Parts: sequence; C-alpha cells; structure tokens
Amino acid sequence: MKILIVEPCSFMRLGMLEILNEHKAIGLLDVECLADALIQVPLFKPDIIFVNMTSHCHSTQFDSNINDFLKFRKNSKIYCYLDANYPDNQDPIMVAENFFITNKQKVIDVLNHVSRLVDASVCFRLCTQPYSIFSDQEILVINDWMAEMPNYRIARKLNISDRTVYVHKRHITQKIKVRNRLEFCFVYNLIKYLYWPLNPEAQRPMSRQTKSDLLTLTR
Repeated sequence: MKILIVEPCSFMRLGMLEILNEHKAIGLLDVECLADALIQVPLFKPDIIFVNMTSHCHSTQFDSNINDFLKFRKNSKIYCYLDANYPDNQDPIMVAENFFITNKQKVIDVLNHVSRLVDASVCFRLCTQPYSIFSDQEILVINDWMAEMPNYRIARKLNISDRTVYVHKRHITQKIKVRNRLEFCFVYNLIKYLYWPLNPEAQRPMSRQTKSDLLTLTR
C-alpha cells in the first residue's frame, strides 16, 4: 500500500510518518502543499492520500489546484482533514466516492485504523459507484444558500415551501456534522468542487418538479 501525506506543518508530518513507518508494507511519500502533490501523485500513484485542507477552506474563490487534486479520487482514497472542531464525528465522513472529511484531532485514529488494515492484509478497495452524502434537492438548496439567497426565494425557485427549505438546511448541517451556516461555509469552500456546477463531470441535480415532469413523459 502507498500513502501520500500532504501537510504544511513539518512537525505534524513527522508525527504521521512515525506512526506509519513501523509498517514495512506501507510505501510513504510526504509533500508540503497541493502544488507538489499534483506533481507527485501521477508518479507515486498512492492508494491513500491524507491532506490538510484547512488553509484552502478560507477562500471562496475558485482554486484550480483543489479542482485538479480532487480528480485523483478516481484512483486514490482521499482523507481530508481540517484544523477545526468540526466535522464533529467519531469517524471520517464520506462526502462523495473516495473522499472523506474529518477534523485534525481524529487523524491519528484514522492512521492507526489504516495500519491495522495493512497488518491484517485487508484488500484495498475504491468506491466505484457515484456517491453523494447529499440528495439532489439538498445540493440545489446548498448552491442557492451559499449564494446568500433567502429562504423564500429558494422555496419559490425550487417550488417547495419555506419550511421544506429550512428542513433541508438542517439536514445538510447534520449530515456534515457542523452546527451552523458559518461552519458549513468553511467546509463548503472545499466540497463544492465535488458537485455541479464546478464539477462538470458530476450529474446535474434535478428538483422534484423536474423529476415528476420527466416521469409524466415516460408514461
């Protein structure tokens, strides 16, 4: 098994390497930033990538490095961690196929879990089916919510009630294990690259109204 560590802090990087170095069956490579990772991943071909994305979550601007980096999840399982108290979950959260998110405090637990899998000779498997932690309706709500559209306008646009918009927002934050809009915005600056419209390869989400219209056409 090959593992790549992308971590700007040299002390954190050394600590992670120390845990994994005990296992002869693990090939290791560490870099400081995404720019270096973009060069090394095609050459090293890691099975698992651990990456600190904290600094990238502060910017709302489009970052081509993040966009290109997340494409590697086709061949590698990516564990992204944030130097924050969220997501507040015991285990990493699978947001999309082969992309997990956790907080920095849980990284050691994940490293130890991976080490145990190697020791047990468990076969490494990628998720080959398209997956999203959010439903189509939730993705549509997220896009408008992050664009600061008020609830009543989102409701009118998606042909749902204000109450339904509120429920969707609550479910969105619960799924990603954050407490409020501010925390979700921080995480959204990263996960937005997994979904339409930033990811042209992602299936465009459809509203319930659109789906019902399509069903009537097939009858």
